[in-house]
Amino acid sequence: MQTFDQDVVIVGGGPAGLSAAQMLGRARRRTLVLDSASPRNRFAEHMHAVVGFDGLSPADLRRRGRQEAEAYGVAFRAAHVDRVAEVDGGLEVFLADGTSITTRALIAATGVTDRLPPIPGLAERWGRTVLHCPYCHGWEVRDRRIGVLATSPLSLHQIELVRQWSPEIVAFTAALGDPGDEVRERLHARGIRIVTEPVVEVVGDGAEIDAVVTADGERIAIDAIFTGGTLEPHDGFLADLGLARAEGPVGSFIAADAVGATSHPRVWAAGNVVTPMGNVPLSMGAGSMAGAAVNGALVGADAAAAVERRRGHAADWEARYAETDRVWSGRVNETTASVITELEESRALRAGTALDLGCGEGGDALWLAACGWSVTGVDLSATAIARARDAARNTAVEATFIAGELDDADLGAFDLVTASFLHSWDPEFSRITLLRAAMRHVAPGGRLLVVSHLGTAPGGHEHPPFATPAQERAALELDPQVWEVEREEIRERSSAATADAEPAHRTDGILLLRRRD
Repeated sequence: MQTFDQDVVIVGGGPAGLSAAQMLGRARRRTLVLDSASPRNRFAEHMHAVVGFDGLSPADLRRRGRQEAEAYGVAFRAAHVDRVAEVDGGLEVFLADGTSITTRALIAATGVTDRLPPIPGLAERWGRTVLHCPYCHGWEVRDRRIGVLATSPLSLHQIELVRQWSPEIVAFTAALGDPGDEVRERLHARGIRIVTEPVVEVVGDGAEIDAVVTADGERIAIDAIFTGGTLEPHDGFLADLGLARAEGPVGSFIAADAVGATSHPRVWAAGNVVTPMGNVPLSMGAGSMAGAAVNGALVGADAAAAVERRRGHAADWEARYAETDRVWSGRVNETTASVITELEESRALRAGTALDLGCGEGGDALWLAACGWSVTGVDLSATAIARARDAARNTAVEATFIAGELDDADLGAFDLVTASFLHSWDPEFSRITLLRAAMRHVAPGGRLLVVSHLGTAPGGHEHPPFATPAQERAALELDPQVWEVEREEIRERSSAATADAEPAHRTDGILLLRRRD
């Protein structure tokens, strides 16, 4: 199975990227934020219309957001992304420093750049006295002399909107040409002055504005200017993926749905890079939705992969049994038999109902049945189960054998559950998870007996490494109010390792648990 450096890479560490990162960190996803430290609102000293954070600086919001995301395990890296390419099952993100990162999914939260008209004195005051959003900055310049520098037909809305914050509005409309009698009448009705001469300079001391100079030399006293620049989305690094785009009145942007999904199944986008008119709260909400959507998509992919692994795991065991007609072992495991015999002789255990997990060809189950137990054996391999059933018929022993997973059938609870040498070569196999499932089938007063190989038998078949009984008991995180550890030991034995009685020496681990009444 393909492995990736990250579950999710987020490009951009502004409000949208940080919100997505927090959602994914809380969802326990391996998440990396690549941040070039150039957010759109870095020029502003304060944020407004952000509930709970009114007046906070954008830098403080990013600092807090980063700390919160890091607390959930999200990693951050200062980097510039050059391009993104597809790899099998995921994406590869190439950085300007020559390195690359593989990821299962990517969220673009890179924002936009506002390209202002090339008027001296304008760009250097951006975010302080040259503004774009009256909802974000109108209150701070209320009742002052405000100019609105038109840059497109959309500026007409901005001119009328800004009038809500001050009665002294000057509209510089040179970029619109002749606004027409109807527009002039409408603006004049609101007391808005119209200046048709082009603006050639903005003058003042530092960030402050004293006046706007027009092409005919007139100086018009102004305290603040609202304008809208050309919006340039930071999405060039995604060009190789050929994402669908949406054309709108302010330009061409990546097309994304309500949760940020793009036309590529592994790429999401949030914030101003797809919604350029969105403010900080909207970007935060979009990032949060994108983070949740990505996690949901990965959950679905994880489930599909788990099904394939489960099928492959069963197929692997079936192939191992079916590749030969020889029975691997039709005999009871010596250590399992000795522990049960010792318990019965000490009157600590008597025959009842038993479940043998990973029963193989039935050696342990048939021995238990011959000893008077009512036994059910479960194994993934249909071939192994068929051989166990044949052995039961040939020996006239009553036992039930089921091919499948432990919880595929409604098995109920048993007085004894055994698991001998339960293992897999699949690195995704979780023995502890399966043993916990087995524990759920132990009746009150019943026992779970786990026997495992500790070490490689000379000349015997190889198997994955097992934990010691102590390690396994610790991993099971037993509730002492429910479980009593009756045995936790390592035992040496000598026995036949194969059906043709080849001698072998083995070291076995024994973990015997009793569910309290």
